[in-house]
Amino acid sequence: MKSNWKKIAGLLLGAVAAFNIGTSVYASKTKIADVSQYQGNINWKKAAKELKMVIIRVQHGDTGDADFRVDTNRNTNANGAYKYGVPFGQYDYTEFSSVSDAKKEARDFYKRTNSKARFFVLDNEHRKGSGSEQSYVNAWLSTMRSLTNKPLVYYSYESFVNVHKINFSKFDGSWIAKYSSAKPQVTGSVDLWQYTNKGRISGIRSNVELNKALNASKVNSWISTKDVSKQTYFTKHPHPKKN
Repeated sequence: MKSNWKKIAGLLLGAVAAFNIGTSVYASKTKIADVSQYQGNINWKKAAKELKMVIIRVQHGDTGDADFRVDTNRNTNANGAYKYGVPFGQYDYTEFSSVSDAKKEARDFYKRTNSKARFFVLDNEHRKGSGSEQSYVNAWLSTMRSLTNKPLVYYSYESFVNVHKINFSKFDGSWIAKYSSAKPQVTGSVDLWQYTNKGRISGIRSNVELNKALNASKVNSWISTKDVSKQTYFTKHPHPKKN
């Protein structure tokens, strides 16, 4: 009996030690960054030790735009983040010219996203069309809603939102940029604040844009949502039932 109790005590002490180590490691993951091909080849093993969450670019514009490009590191970054346990979302840098263009871009963006992405972001900072920017935003949002149940987040700069009077209240969250010591001032709540483009993270050679969660519970909800798709493939080909 004594030897058994010693074994049990040892196991309990080991579990406590593992828990303490695990919580301290999690606490050290305080940074939220967004990355693209411009950060080069990221050492995800190192970066994962600091990153609580990362947002990965998928594309810049869409076919027909003079500067259209698909991010060359979108899959490498998504796979690296997933491998080392960093929850991630993906973003679409848009250049809307019309409502139909916004709908097409949303569909093309979704096709290029990674199935492990927890949420998707509309990066709306480039004014191109002559119509209502709000109508373009609404068209992108409604199209994405028809494709996925994952959270959809609105991103832009403070000045762009205020100049074009963008209402992003129908999104599942907001991410606003303002490189300053002062928080963004826009109509609507700001959940995530992009406060610098000169951040540093281990495993990334160049500067990165870093972000602060102003509404931690809302931001955390973006990465806690289950992977649910509205694509017909998933309804026509359900997973086999487990016994």
